[in-house]
Amino acid sequence: MKKNLKNVLLIASTSDMAQKLIHNLADDNVCVWAASRSNLNLELPNLKKFFLDVSDSNNIQNFFNEIKNVEFDAVVCFQGVAIVSPVEFLSDDELLRQLKISVFSLLDILKGLKNKIKKNGVIVNLSSMSSFGIYPFLAPYSMAKAASDILLNCYEIETGIKTISIKPGVVKTKFWKYCINENKANFSAFRDEYKLTGEFLKANAMKNSNKGIHPDKVSDLIYKILYSKNPKTSYTIGFDSKMAHFVSFFKGRIFFSIIRKILNKRIKGYINGR
Repeated sequence: MKKNLKNVLLIASTSDMAQKLIHNLADDNVCVWAASRSNLNLELPNLKKFFLDVSDSNNIQNFFNEIKNVEFDAVVCFQGVAIVSPVEFLSDDELLRQLKISVFSLLDILKGLKNKIKKNGVIVNLSSMSSFGIYPFLAPYSMAKAASDILLNCYEIETGIKTISIKPGVVKTKFWKYCINENKANFSAFRDEYKLTGEFLKANAMKNSNKGIHPDKVSDLIYKILYSKNPKTSYTIGFDSKMAHFVSFFKGRIFFSIIRKILNKRIKGYINGR
């Protein structure tokens, strides 16, 4: 028998990974509260749409203040951006921008949910395989995703409300093109010895937008989790994510050297294939 869901809140609901989830929940007669900065081009029964800019703490606070007399059975957070930069050229402002979207917004959401989520409810956050911390030039993104995982762990211990971290590998979404656009200025930092690396990373991001697992698979996993009576605290999805989890247990100088050699080999392959 399915767990009874009445109200589910989706943050950044225009994510490709949210679309099938919205349809499935609506088919179950669940009231879906969809919050996003851009327009969600869907009209379904029991779908309530709201504007929400997760980069604005005041906007998040006002959003929750305006929602009255509702208790959510589940909250799913899809918000994200990936700041790309060599560590030695990473600015404070860019790191703060990454943390604002991935960590501070999550903190604001958790604060806003006080008295608005059931004690037996669940909070699902879209993390990443990058949270395992083995991806060069993605230090801001990896740091933010790992930090959001820890934030959720502590919140669950303190409140007893279940929290779940989803760590996908590469997913075929518009997120990759969005991140290329968001990092236009940052890619200028890939100069001198990093110039070819920057070119490879941009090309690889475009390639990722058309490869990897289908976003519906992530939607299906989250849908299953929302109805689960005892979900795990963390899920990997995709072969690359499972491998990242496995090899993360072997971090060390030798392992870092192997990662560096693999990256250099892929960059050479990209150059030769141009």
